[in-house]
Formats: sequence, structure tokens, C-alpha cells
Amino acid sequence: MRKLSLVILILLVLGVTLTSRDVEARRRRKKHAAQKIINEKKLYERLGGNASVVAIVDEWVRLGLSDNRVSGFFSALKAKPDRLGRFRHNLSQQICEIADGPCQYSGADLRKVHAPMNIGDDQFLYFSEDLYKSLLKFNIAEREKNELMARVGELKDEIESKSMTAPNAYLRDGPSGSLSASATQ
Repeated sequence: MRKLSLVILILLVLGVTLTSRDVEARRRRKKHAAQKIINEKKLYERLGGNASVVAIVDEWVRLGLSDNRVSGFFSALKAKPDRLGRFRHNLSQQICEIADGPCQYSGADLRKVHAPMNIGDDQFLYFSEDLYKSLLKFNIAEREKNELMARVGELKDEIESKSMTAPNAYLRDGPSGSLSASATQ
């Protein structure tokens, strides 16, 4: 009986020692992982900071304005350079913010501004493709491209009005009621 008690005591001591080592090893791994996260640069920095975000957005808008699939949504902006500049600024601020940069988006509520446009799945996808092309142009690394695209994708519910595949009245008539150039092409 005494030998059994001694064996059990030894096993318990070994178990506590091994468990303590395991706990300590897990604690060190967690601390290392936390330090790695702290040392990881934010997406904004990995994209190249403000100058890169502005350049990416400028190219994205340029592509959107020339993309017949979505350019009708920008007809009012094309006609008024000050509105186009404000749009570019707001979009840059928004991308900066969602990339964890120091900016704070101060533009209009996304749902309110996009609701009358009746933007559907297709239009959101087309404009997202234009963003991807812009990221390719500036040789943004795959990880950062995917991360930014995912974050922009999270805005889809705030931008889309409903699922559509055909051009809508806003695209056809533009905000002023005149036929837009892309609808005639």
C-alpha cells in the first residue's frame, strides 16, 4: 500500500511539473504571438501610407469613370470637378480609415447617399474590380490586396440597394434626369 501511495505521489508531482511546464510554454507562445501582433504593421502602413492610398483611390476613380459598366453613377461628378474632388477625398479618407490609418471618414452616410442609385450586386462587383486593377497597377502585395478587398467588401450592405443585373433608372437617367453617356453605349 505504501508503494502504491509513493507511486501515486510521484505521478502527481510529475503531472504537476509537466502541467506547469506546458502552461509556461503556452504562456510564452501567447506572449510571442501577442508581440508579433503588436509589431505587425497596420494595413494602411503596408499599403504605403497616405500617398499610396491617395494614388490607389485616384486610379480607382479614374478607372470607374471610364468603366462603362459603372460610369453612369459618376455622371454628376464628371460635370462638376469640385464634387469629383470631394468624392476622391472622401473615398481616400474612407479607405484610409478601413485600412486602420489615422484618417476618419467624414462623408455622407453610405446608405443614404447610395440608396437612390439602386446599386446592385453587379455594379458593386464591377467597381470592386476597378479597385483590384488599381491595386495591381501599384504592385500591392497579394496579402494586402486581399485584405483591402475584404474590408471594402464589408461595406457592400451599406452601398447596395438591391440585387440587380440590368441598368437602373439612376444609371439610365442620371441624378438630373438626363440620359447618361454610358446608358447610350
